[in-house]
Amino acid sequence: MLAEVRVPLKQADNPEDGYWANAQEVSDELQAGPSRIDGRAKVYAMRGRFRQYFLRITPENGLECDSANLKSSLERVLELFVEDVSIHSAHVVFVY
Repeated sequence: MLAEVRVPLKQADNPEDGYWANAQEVSDELQAGPSRIDGRAKVYAMRGRFRQYFLRITPENGLECDSANLKSSLERVLELFVEDVSIHSAHVVFVY
């Protein structure tokens, strides 16, 4: 999925490192458009080899967003990943 949102970017201290975007602003703009995420999900960006979770969509389509800076490339592209956390996709183990 490709979604285009417009948010202010702050240039990194070293211009070769790209830009930073505010996670709350990205979340609000993403959910305001036609490409909004419906249903239960978690959203993250990669920060090196680590997942930087910053947004959770509740079952009622509410937003739970953490304050975070998201790293954007020199081309001003922010790659985000959406994880489905619906009850049907969850791996559940019952121990009796």
